[in-house]
Amino acid sequence: MTTLSPAPTRGEIPKVPEQSAADRQRRRFLRRLTAATGGGMFIDGFVFACIAVVVAGQVFRDDLGITPLWLSMISASTLVGTIIGGPVVGQLTDRFGRRPMFTADLCLFLVASVLMFFVTDPWQIVVLGVVMGFAVGGDYAIGSPMLGEFAPAHSRGHYLGVLEILWNVGYVVAFAAGFFITRADPEAWRWALALGTVPAAVVLGLRHGLPESPRWLIAHGRRAEAEKILSEHLQVPAGDAEFADEQAAGEERSGTPYRTLFHRDYLGRTLFCSVFWICIVLPYFAITFFQADILGTIGISDPLLTAVFGTLVALAGAALGWFLIDRVGRRKILVLPMFVTGVALLAVALSAHLPQPLIVTFFFLYLFAYGVMSILPGVYPLEVFPTSVRTTGMGVSAAASRVGAAIGTFVLPLSLTGLGLAPTLGITAAVCFLGGVVSLVMAPETAGRALSVTGGRDAAASTLPTSTSTSTSTTTSKGSSS
Repeated sequence: MTTLSPAPTRGEIPKVPEQSAADRQRRRFLRRLTAATGGGMFIDGFVFACIAVVVAGQVFRDDLGITPLWLSMISASTLVGTIIGGPVVGQLTDRFGRRPMFTADLCLFLVASVLMFFVTDPWQIVVLGVVMGFAVGGDYAIGSPMLGEFAPAHSRGHYLGVLEILWNVGYVVAFAAGFFITRADPEAWRWALALGTVPAAVVLGLRHGLPESPRWLIAHGRRAEAEKILSEHLQVPAGDAEFADEQAAGEERSGTPYRTLFHRDYLGRTLFCSVFWICIVLPYFAITFFQADILGTIGISDPLLTAVFGTLVALAGAALGWFLIDRVGRRKILVLPMFVTGVALLAVALSAHLPQPLIVTFFFLYLFAYGVMSILPGVYPLEVFPTSVRTTGMGVSAAASRVGAAIGTFVLPLSLTGLGLAPTLGITAAVCFLGGVVSLVMAPETAGRALSVTGGRDAAASTLPTSTSTSTSTTTSKGSSS
């Protein structure tokens, strides 16, 4: 029975209920886990920006004799590594646990980042880029599932959305740092390449001592260990409804994770996560990696500074997406922005027929709309797959997205040269429209639902969007977990 506090008298300021010690401990732990997992996303954006800034420098190209072919290979190297690392590390993590792989992949990244300082030939940057991408791909597979498996259902999007924002923050910080380093001393490009060592060391310290995922333990029959972790770190009692049905969610660990992902019960989810993620990142990776050239082509005088501003615009969009994700649900911040990005890029493709201020407006509208939906690749894949194959599913989806991103990064310079700006941007707009159609047809609403429900075998029927599903499920979750 709940006792209501007396209503405040006239002129009295209402008292805010004090948080219990258990609530404060739970929040402290989730914030630390968010920082530890989000650090991996920060590093991914950081490395991507570092390489983008360095390859744009003429001194770097002259020192190592970089040809257009080498430039394309360097640009795509981390993406290729991610393609390999996501599925491989994801499967290992589903088999051996989240915690050990969570540390191992970051150690690998740290070593490769240090070695970047000592490169003397283009092939060394390519090899180290692949290794760093492998580690980043592994972190994609581990990080979001690790945090999502601890976070309560009603605020899971709130925590997971921070991870994708941190990718943008990492990109902005690295882009600014690399820009000023190479502007101050063009010969210092090695320092810009090796900058990733600093955040990697910090994040490695944050990850020390974190516990194993309780959902992974329960799914592997180790309920006693899971209940101890839930009690110590989240103050969740044994038999809590959100975790009690983990083993009863229809999850089967027979066969390989890949067989499960491509089984008819999960094939639609695998295709949806892969396609919508590809359609988000392919145009963005292609455009932002060479946006200085693109902006110069449409007549913007200082493309490097404008690129930094564009990244901040994308970050503002990501902040809006984070604010909305648990309030309006996942579908609404995916479907509409996907179509908006297509319209915006199509308008930029018509630059020869539109005034320059309007072209610039549409270009930044694309970046803002991209930012809004950019938080969802770290949310949807972990919500629609069961615990037994969650990191494998996340890794496969991330790998698929990086196939698209690598193609975009490799093909865009050739397309700009051979076809011109308008046809190239028209192709990227078509990719966005494809993502909009796929999302409109296939995207489920998972907000406010327990992972054992959204990832269960029968989730397709229970997560179909309705006008009241989000608010109802969120209210229910708030009543059962906090």
